[in-house]
Amino acid sequence: METGTVCRRRCRCNGSRNTDLCLRPSHAMISAGTAVAHSQPGRQRRGPGRSRFRPGRHAAVAALAACLCLSARGALGVSQDSPEVLAMVDKALTFLEQGNASGPYVDDLGAKCLVGLAFLKRGISESHPKVQEALDACRQDVASEEIKPYLYGKCLAIIFLTELDSTAHRELIEVYAAQVKQHQKPHGGFGYISATTGDTSQTQYAALAFWSMHVAGISVDADSVQRCVNWIMRTRDPTGVWGYQGEDPGSFNLVAQQDQPGRSMAAAGMSTAMILGNMLGLLKPPAGEEAAPQEADGENVPAALRRVDTGKRKLRAPPLPPGNVDPKRLDDAIRAGRGWFDKNFGYEVPQYQSYYVYSVERYMSFQEYLDGDAPEEPQWYNAGYEFLKKTQSADGSWNDHCGTPSATAFSVLFLLRSTQKSIAAALGEGTLVGGRGLPRDLSKVRVRGGKLVYNQPPTEVDALLEMLEEDQAEAFDDLLDNPAALDIADIEAADAQRLQQVVRSGPAGARLLAVRALAKLRSVEQAPTLIYALTDPDRRVVREARDGLRSISRNFEGFGPPDNFDDAQRQQAVERWKAWYRSIRPDAAPLP
Repeated sequence: METGTVCRRRCRCNGSRNTDLCLRPSHAMISAGTAVAHSQPGRQRRGPGRSRFRPGRHAAVAALAACLCLSARGALGVSQDSPEVLAMVDKALTFLEQGNASGPYVDDLGAKCLVGLAFLKRGISESHPKVQEALDACRQDVASEEIKPYLYGKCLAIIFLTELDSTAHRELIEVYAAQVKQHQKPHGGFGYISATTGDTSQTQYAALAFWSMHVAGISVDADSVQRCVNWIMRTRDPTGVWGYQGEDPGSFNLVAQQDQPGRSMAAAGMSTAMILGNMLGLLKPPAGEEAAPQEADGENVPAALRRVDTGKRKLRAPPLPPGNVDPKRLDDAIRAGRGWFDKNFGYEVPQYQSYYVYSVERYMSFQEYLDGDAPEEPQWYNAGYEFLKKTQSADGSWNDHCGTPSATAFSVLFLLRSTQKSIAAALGEGTLVGGRGLPRDLSKVRVRGGKLVYNQPPTEVDALLEMLEEDQAEAFDDLLDNPAALDIADIEAADAQRLQQVVRSGPAGARLLAVRALAKLRSVEQAPTLIYALTDPDRRVVREARDGLRSISRNFEGFGPPDNFDDAQRQQAVERWKAWYRSIRPDAAPLP
């Protein structure tokens, strides 16, 4: 079914910046025959940092959020940071920790690497047993992987090792890369060792492995990439879809692809074309969307924000030479593939369901990156979340033809927006002199007035408190001017109390930032402080507190006050918010 609706803003759908008809699932979807207006673009929030895995806490937050928003959920979306999403993720990781695996591929290297990658993407320590189990398997299975007829384990080992530490494991990565090259056919596609045809499914994993190496600064053979891009363009069906075993006509006179064409192979083919086209410098985000990492250094940048080299991740290598790859032909393939996928978008496939779900996240993440348009809560993601919520087992697992470890890990990687995290990290990251990380999403980082304007990572509440307590005026200016510059997901109780005190006794700018930080926690525990802030003499603080309460209550119409409120409207809003708080906390102490 075609999922088109008229865009209300300029977009880059279907390859044209000026197109009027948007067919992207991330912009619009048709549900039960009713068009839904496309979501507004929002800032990208960084996923959780490398914190301890505490499923109980996240489950409690998710339950609380569910209680607060039963009446409003139908109109709201979720993102990878939403409590209900993280509750599903942590339940799945608990299952994987327990080791109750069943189904095929349980002992495969690829399955172990997927599980290890899922824990890393959740921000779990590298010392976690499942991460170490994957690393041990990478070291021990080199010989057995070399004789396997398929390349999934080899490619997933590369992807996992580059995520873990591309510098420390470079030699092992290159060993697996050499094995992957043995699967490439003379025509350019990758497939089973004994087969002559290229396999679209395996080719996408070869492409992702090569991209992971490339962005980590590990050399990739340009000729191999060029031949693969040309193969993926030659094996596209004229309608825009791909088949499983690609029928290569030997020229760009396209022929019908008869072997299992459909959603799964369409996502695989599109991902391959986008990934490799980006490696060759032929597919890039819009001008100005990609930040220049070198701007984050220099004498004009505050010392605490200067980048230092940790030695663990290299800045991305320059594009490979495109060789004989025709840019126009590549654009045509991307446009045709998008058109087919948008018209046939959905989550159910006949087999290997979780594999396909993760393929959707990969394809959509690269599409958003190349379009320079990444909505915070895209509808394609919300549709996938709802699908996974319905299919998750009571023990936290998912199961299909991939077996429970792989199926569960694939689903977790979708929910955490794994590919989006990798793309953001590939733009360049470092560590602050104070030991804190620069944000992974450097497309949101700019130097303005000699200062670095950035999205605050969740672990940097201490830096915010330093600004508040030391009255760092210049740092205030950047944060006050940029509402998206704070991204605080969780803080310790003592730090929350310090912020609450600033709300009650700090200067105006500090009060505004403290209210903004507490509001971003989306915790009902902060509601009394935000209700108090509605009485603040600074109208900016009042509006910030009101918006925070609306976010916490999941009532975005809210109780007010309006932007241009008078004293009576303010008092009415305070009383209504107090009544709301009493309704959900009947045993709490009365608010002043």
